[in-house]
Amino acid sequence: METIKGTKITGVHPHYEQIYVHTDVSGQGFFISSADLVAILAEFDFAVGKKRTRRWGKVNLDDWRIERFDQPRTY
Repeated sequence: METIKGTKITGVHPHYEQIYVHTDVSGQGFFISSADLVAILAEFDFAVGKKRTRRWGKVNLDDWRIERFDQPRTY
């Protein structure tokens, strides 16, 4: 497998039943499974607030940087 470390992710969009991740390098996007996306999102602590009729989650990105994923979990 090719690693894309250092490549900036610019967007995530549904593509039929799959998830496509766009990068800043043209033609270097990739598909990701929903199971992998769930594993990534499970690492964040969300603050959830209601806006009109939907609930929206927000992550404090200052608390989470890519370096933290290299550290072992403490819980």
